[in-house]
Amino acid sequence: MKPKPQAIPEIQIIPVDRAHPKPQALPSAPRDLRELRIEEFLQARSIASRTQKAYRQDLQQFLDWSDQSWAEISPRQVAQFKAHLMRKELETDQRVLSDATVRRVLGTVKNFFGWMTRSRYISVDPTTEVDLPKLVEPEAQNLNEAEVERIYQAIHQSPMPERNLALTSVLLHGLRANEVSALNREDFDGRRLTIRVAKADSKGAVPLTQDGIQRVEAYLSWRQAQGEAVQPTSPLFVSHSRRNAGQRLKYEGIRKVVDAISQKTGIEFHAHRCRHTFATNLVLKGMNPYHVMTLTRHRSVQSFRRYTKAADQAAAEAAFYDTTRTSQTQESPETDSSLFT
Repeated sequence: MKPKPQAIPEIQIIPVDRAHPKPQALPSAPRDLRELRIEEFLQARSIASRTQKAYRQDLQQFLDWSDQSWAEISPRQVAQFKAHLMRKELETDQRVLSDATVRRVLGTVKNFFGWMTRSRYISVDPTTEVDLPKLVEPEAQNLNEAEVERIYQAIHQSPMPERNLALTSVLLHGLRANEVSALNREDFDGRRLTIRVAKADSKGAVPLTQDGIQRVEAYLSWRQAQGEAVQPTSPLFVSHSRRNAGQRLKYEGIRKVVDAISQKTGIEFHAHRCRHTFATNLVLKGMNPYHVMTLTRHRSVQSFRRYTKAADQAAAEAAFYDTTRTSQTQESPETDSSLFT
């Protein structure tokens, strides 16, 4: 008996909605090839992540301004970019960017093109004939003795005096806020602080005054009395807020402490003013500026000069009075004692 043939199913026509076709995935836009050179430039440098971010932002301004390849950039275009950075608002006739900002951005561009030339991606550096804006030599923003005393008095009345006294004392030994945040218990040996994480790899050691030693030790003893097991790898300064209790006191936390002190005292106080105070006071007291630079870990004599200006002025005035007194004692009564007639 033969099997029955299977019925052929009827063909069904499925209508296609041509008014609403299925969307097709668009090809992703090709990445700007100029950015690849920037990434390579940043990878070749030994700089902190924050510095990398700043460099990338500076170079992005050039990318936004010009769509030409790096090899096509001429000295004239770099000069035009400088003029663009130094432009003024039409309504206010005020500069959009300060000289310091223009100098930083243009300096990053010059740094990048110098690397491009040394790496032989381009044959001629188009930035060599374009000068950076000149800046007025900055003044040191040191605190005077009365201001420091008011700050310490305000800290005694703060919610966390044990930590904040030690924190401010360490800042007043010239450490940057990020360096203070990175300190561990093992970095304090009872006499000095060892800075292992620092800007531009400016590591080193800073001795503490007796008051500074006592304040750090008092804070560590207070933490242990609170039941904390302070280990060598424990952060030297920790947060004592409800949210972050026991965690490392970060840069933002240090800034909050300093801002609260500034608001309480009415003093324009920020962490870097402590660094200025440390360097300026040591130079004024007669310490060799080279040794002060060793403690502050400055690499540039030019950037350090702001701290020596007050001492240079005081020394010049002292020499002036010594000279005029000597001149007057050597002159006869008939001689005009004025040096400026």
